[in-house]
Amino acid sequence: MKHFGYLWVGILLLYSCNQSSSTFNGVDGLDITVDTVMIATGDDIINLKWGIYQSGISHDKKYLFISGGTSPYLERINLETLAYEEKMIFDVEGPNGFGDYVYAVSSDVNNNLILTSHYSTSIFNFDKQKLKKYLLIGRNFKGEQLIKREQFTSKIIPSKDYKTTFGLIQNHDTGEIFFAIVNEETDVLRKVKLNGFEKAEDFTVRHQQGRGASISPQNTEIVQLGNKLVITNPVFSKIAVYDLVEQNLKYYPCLPTLTASEKTGTYIKDVNSREEFTIRKIEIGKEVTFLPLMTEATTDKYVRISTIGLPKLNDKGLPEMNDHKVYISILNDSFEVIKETEVPDGIGKLFSNPIPQKPFLKDGKIWLYLNIQDELAFVRLDLGL
Repeated sequence: MKHFGYLWVGILLLYSCNQSSSTFNGVDGLDITVDTVMIATGDDIINLKWGIYQSGISHDKKYLFISGGTSPYLERINLETLAYEEKMIFDVEGPNGFGDYVYAVSSDVNNNLILTSHYSTSIFNFDKQKLKKYLLIGRNFKGEQLIKREQFTSKIIPSKDYKTTFGLIQNHDTGEIFFAIVNEETDVLRKVKLNGFEKAEDFTVRHQQGRGASISPQNTEIVQLGNKLVITNPVFSKIAVYDLVEQNLKYYPCLPTLTASEKTGTYIKDVNSREEFTIRKIEIGKEVTFLPLMTEATTDKYVRISTIGLPKLNDKGLPEMNDHKVYISILNDSFEVIKETEVPDGIGKLFSNPIPQKPFLKDGKIWLYLNIQDELAFVRLDLGL
């Protein structure tokens, strides 16, 4: 596997690791300062096989937790001191048992950890004590039901009192996506179809290999931003927002000013070779891709990254995705784009590794993962929010 430390020398020359910085000007007064920081690990080694793709940030933005993947542990990074703190090993079985695979990690409004396996999601505090377990697969709901080929996606969001669960349901035959609300006291399920989100299925690529298959999906994601649950998909700028106070679901176009608002191409979804699978993924990546929205408690604005792939032909005459145009959009509290700019050359290469980026916003800065000779680092884009 290629590592950022060997590929992105140009970035390191621009933004050195002693936290020096560079500033560039965008449209509408959006000035961005860029720096690079290293995480001090001492004698410890952080598992960066999957970058920070399987990671989550605590609700208070103090810690980053990196999943151990096929082992039940998290590596805790202190983002205030920029230092590795500990390896949190969870029990496999017993009252505080989680299982053997941390598929996803996030944090709730109580600053507890939300850990997801293939079959369940559990709430843990930082002392690794299990507070609650949610079973969503094979569960008999009251009210509305899951029909054939419908399944909860991996991430759920619990209410503050843990009496209600919010999440997404996908129909794997039709591509339809539903917003789901589960009353944990009565087992009543409510489903609301997300209009237009099935469009993402048109940009999913599959390669069947015997009994297995390679799939490149366009995953719909849900995040909690303040008192709102924001649902996004990489295929289009439109978002769905559930207001936890007003208890209603609304759609917002979030129209960009510098890119198209959606992917529009027509692509073959089922391919016959690994080579064709890679080519289709790259072709789709040449159209605009929208990342989930981000925000902080200190601002009433939202931040979004979007990218456009810039592939080149390799020595074999095949396309490789080795650079991107990267755009940053600032949205107001009505989800309207009020500022937008393209970031400087070099940053786009951070989005061109096989391991996807998983940006987060902290202290008015976008943090982007960087691997420097198997050491964890971040390129930070200070937005001046």
